[in-house]
Amino acid sequence: MSGIDPQTLTDLLRTLERSGDLRTLARECGLSVRELRRRLAIWRRELQAEHEPDELEADTGLPVEPSPPPQPEPAEEEAPRPVGDGGAGKWPELPAAAALERSPLPVRGRGVLEIYTDGASRGNPGPAAIGILFRRKGGEDLAEHHEAIGRATNNVAEYKAVVTALEICQRWGVKRVHLKMDSELIVKQLLGIYRVKSPELRPLYQQVVFISRGMAEFQVTHVRREQNAHADALANLALDA
Repeated sequence: MSGIDPQTLTDLLRTLERSGDLRTLARECGLSVRELRRRLAIWRRELQAEHEPDELEADTGLPVEPSPPPQPEPAEEEAPRPVGDGGAGKWPELPAAAALERSPLPVRGRGVLEIYTDGASRGNPGPAAIGILFRRKGGEDLAEHHEAIGRATNNVAEYKAVVTALEICQRWGVKRVHLKMDSELIVKQLLGIYRVKSPELRPLYQQVVFISRGMAEFQVTHVRREQNAHADALANLALDA
């Protein structure tokens, strides 16, 4: 760093942004120089806003949204939501993803797999289950997955749904995934906007990061609950079984 002696973590980030070694660092992180520079700037602004120079969240390897205005972080557990049948009867039955040996995406073309995931817990913690819908981006529904996961909180169920979905994609060899879910907390954790403080959630978060880094394209988007109704219905179907 050419004789510069950064005294704080903010100074270090600012120095890294200007460093001639940024290309090497970006390559080691699996990012472009432009993306790494943007993330460093976001982290520096967050550190300055929070006045917390003692902690920097590890790089997620996921696309990061522009830093929002300073806002209080929510509790690690989102408020329990009503759990019902999710309108399970109105959805057509799809092939079980676990039974498919190959990707259901068309062989030709640049296929992007859209995944809708949801987790449900009756009791928070209590009996829990996950629901996953696999869809061709801009096209038809392809496959589904639902299973009970024992006793868990809402957030653990949400994360386990994502991990299970990515493990299925990994088995299929799918490299381009757009993940959609209605848990704002977990979406913002995956985007690096919120830290993952819970020791119960951190291993699941790290699994998502590890698997997603092996993909050519991985996007995470928050959707309204009604847009995620099919995955919710699948999770409740597993709870009711």
